[in-house]
Amino acid sequence: MFTISEIEGFKRQWTLAEGGQLTVGRAYENDIRIDDLRVSRRHAVLRSVPGGQAVIRNTSSGNLLLINGQNLSNEMGERPIQSGDEIKIIPATFVITWADEGVMGYNDEPLSMDTKLTPATSGFTSLLSTSVTASREKELEDLRRKAEVLAHLCDMSAALATVFDPKAILEYATDIVMRMIGADCCAALLTEQGEDPQPVSTRFRDPAMKLSQANSISRTAVRTTIEKRVLLCSNDLVGDASLPVSRKTLTQGIRALACAPLAGREGVYGALYVDRRGVPEPFTELDTQLLAAVAAQAATAVEAAHAYERVKREALARAAFARFMPPHIIQELVDCPEKFHLGGTNKRITVLFCDVRGFARLSHKAPPETIVDLLNILFTEMAAAIFAHQGTLNKYLGDGLMALFGAPVGGENDAVNAVNAAIGMQRRIKEVNTQLAAKGLPKVLLGIGINTGEATVGCIGAEQRSEYTAIGDTVNIASRVEGVAHPGQILVTHETMKELGDKFIVSDPWAVEVRHIDEPVLVHSVRYEVLEADAPTK
Repeated sequence: MFTISEIEGFKRQWTLAEGGQLTVGRAYENDIRIDDLRVSRRHAVLRSVPGGQAVIRNTSSGNLLLINGQNLSNEMGERPIQSGDEIKIIPATFVITWADEGVMGYNDEPLSMDTKLTPATSGFTSLLSTSVTASREKELEDLRRKAEVLAHLCDMSAALATVFDPKAILEYATDIVMRMIGADCCAALLTEQGEDPQPVSTRFRDPAMKLSQANSISRTAVRTTIEKRVLLCSNDLVGDASLPVSRKTLTQGIRALACAPLAGREGVYGALYVDRRGVPEPFTELDTQLLAAVAAQAATAVEAAHAYERVKREALARAAFARFMPPHIIQELVDCPEKFHLGGTNKRITVLFCDVRGFARLSHKAPPETIVDLLNILFTEMAAAIFAHQGTLNKYLGDGLMALFGAPVGGENDAVNAVNAAIGMQRRIKEVNTQLAAKGLPKVLLGIGINTGEATVGCIGAEQRSEYTAIGDTVNIASRVEGVAHPGQILVTHETMKELGDKFIVSDPWAVEVRHIDEPVLVHSVRYEVLEADAPTK
């Protein structure tokens, strides 16, 4: 695998997996998007090929693609690339590295006896104060460096104000730390549920160190920092006689380390770690103050990124489902998005099918635009009745529709809600017919069938496109019962009747034959006041 790292701007990073490809260009659908008019909509393609190699091809119409300073035109086809190559697509520059270079792991050594723990919040405020006991020269040097640090923090705050990618945020943070602190290694780590924090961005002072496969950091230090929300600093790892230093630490030459939590208002998102190797040079108080301040800024930006993603997800969910579900169900899906995944669960639901009777005759007399207007008016009224009784509008079926009660969120009164929704739909059709009469068109009536039982419910389809729906005999029977309902009639099966109690006036049951169902189905006709004259019963 290869890693493609942006070495200008916010230093984004992508992985080219074995057998995969990455597209580069100005269009939004590209894997690597460069928002600049000098970049083609589809500028380049990077592709992994057998043997652990990678190639790149210029797919633009004459725009520049530079590989190590040499232009690769679209007529030249694919060109092999290897670790260390520099790719430039004005205005962006990328470098190719092996994805496993500089892998950062953990060691479980105890902390040094001289380890200092201070509240993480103290680092930022300490930058605004000076020591009255320091010499004049030291005080001036500290002031100069603090001014420089604060300038960098202001730049960081401005730069990250519109960045909502945690990886890009932490790349920026490690870059500042390496420029401002004389560290040999810096790692930014993000927490995962139930797992150790994972390195998202790493920096090494010595490029050769990046190629080492023995790099590791102290798991104890990271865990202590995150769990206790403290700024941690250890300055004498080898000199501490009480500390059993492992061969791995000696091999890496780690002599001092510091770690600050990425602590926000809603929790700790990870840690920012630095160490020094070789010469035993301790981290100063100003070094740790800077580390804590950068970590605080990065945590705020990561928290904002999470909030941005949450708001974006909520907006997409509401926009996608507002036409099919009532607000309370949309909120449930926003709060629990894991309910929408490919696959299904078996649950007891009530299914309602509705069809417009007389639509075929109407469509022969009215122009197409009138028919579309009619259906829009009709479905608006029907959806309002369904939503008013906690139903989910599952799909439109030509001049009919299918609704679910009890999915995705179930309740004790799903069957009752379905019948109330059906009655509301039959009542609302009166207003629709008033509008049809004003246009000289014949009235329409509804035939409705309702059934209750077990069904498989979930997102069904392909990864590219799926829909939330229900399948099974329960759904099929509801559809068949709707097919035998007369205009203006609401038919419920005996299974639904069992859950209605005495809340509705219904007819005695009778058996109907339905297609593809071996046994006759017992149905009842629900009596209601508005269109009862138009609803013949058995």
